[in-house]
Amino acid sequence: MDRRLDRRYSTNLEVTVTDIAAQDRVASGRIVDISQSGVCTELALGFAAGSIVKVQTGDCALFGRVTYCTEGRSFRTGIEVVRKIVGASDLARLLNAIFSQAMPAT
Repeated sequence: MDRRLDRRYSTNLEVTVTDIAAQDRVASGRIVDISQSGVCTELALGFAAGSIVKVQTGDCALFGRVTYCTEGRSFRTGIEVVRKIVGASDLARLLNAIFSQAMPAT
């Protein structure tokens, strides 16, 4: 049974995730899916649940809280997005469309 509240959209976007409390803790990876409430990433480093992070992809910055992080071949990390700053690219317009129903425009 799928307990997710929002529809997930599969992606393969390059991403950099930075821990706001420890700016030198930066992981690269990819966003594997996205929903109105957040993103699922596969990263080279793990982040503790509850960490506040910045997720950078293209000309978009997403800010949120790590909800889980499990280790396998990479660190599969769920991030609840609470704020977004989007640019003017096609990617930015797509991300804005996905998040627009869950968050106010920024």
